[in-house]
Amino acid sequence: MNFSHFLRNFLILALIVSSAFIAKSSDAASKAASKPDVAIALNTWKAAVESGDLKEIMKLYATDAMMISTFAQAPLTKRSQIEDYFKLVLANEGVRVDILESHPRNYGDIAINDGRYELSYVQEGEEISIPARFTFVYKRVGSQWIIIDQHASQMPDTREKK
Repeated sequence: MNFSHFLRNFLILALIVSSAFIAKSSDAASKAASKPDVAIALNTWKAAVESGDLKEIMKLYATDAMMISTFAQAPLTKRSQIEDYFKLVLANEGVRVDILESHPRNYGDIAINDGRYELSYVQEGEEISIPARFTFVYKRVGSQWIIIDQHASQMPDTREKK
């Protein structure tokens, strides 16, 4: 076997190995790219709330989702209670959610996002802003993150009491 024949076989083998490696890397990259990003789920929720479209909001919640909300005394354990809660929120003008801080973490098909937001709206002509902290727990269903549990509570007043 002469050197040029050896070099040709070596190059063909290298091409086959590198093609397999590139195909496997490309496969992994496309799987990662198609994997839902839980950070986007919070922005999807924000957009749905700001749209005022109750149906769009409720599409983001599992049928057995639970919520501990800023305004309700007891946990909302039924879908109809969550829907009623959002009806009350959306009855206000100009509902807006400003995300102040977000810490998404993914654990396979379950994800958690904690942080802070400010809920704003107009009530009887007055601008109301409520700084709140939140925890969303999501489950991946197909290509979407669905909310299975939500806790939002008004930030405590840290000013000194006189």
